[in-house]
Amino acid sequence: MRRNERGAMAIEAVLLTPVLVAAIIMVAAGSRYVDARSQTNHAAYAAARAASLTTNQEAAVQAGRKAAEHSMAERGRACADLQVDIDAGDFNPGGTVRATIACTADLSDLVGIGLPGSKTFTFTAVVPLEQHRDFP
Repeated sequence: MRRNERGAMAIEAVLLTPVLVAAIIMVAAGSRYVDARSQTNHAAYAAARAASLTTNQEAAVQAGRKAAEHSMAERGRACADLQVDIDAGDFNPGGTVRATIACTADLSDLVGIGLPGSKTFTFTAVVPLEQHRDFP
């Protein structure tokens, strides 16, 4: 005896569509999360490196801030709020420069799938200053 399967495909489509949409949203949310994290990490290293190439503490702080802001703008800026802290207190031959970047990523459009409205990523990068470098 043969069963009538008319309409079975429509029922399957109705049942699978929400699952597929949820999967697409989860992939988008995951990529935004990873992108914001990666951008923050990259900005911290760019800021520390730029600060280490200057000649004094004041220039190091300015160069580090500018590099972090430029890095975030260049890569699409996933941050709703960007905080840059450059520690050039040990700015002498053999010392270090430390850059701490805090990026608050806005995920409010993805709240419906269980993610928080925002997530703050914080990274710190430390770059050594050259041992045999002449500082003014």
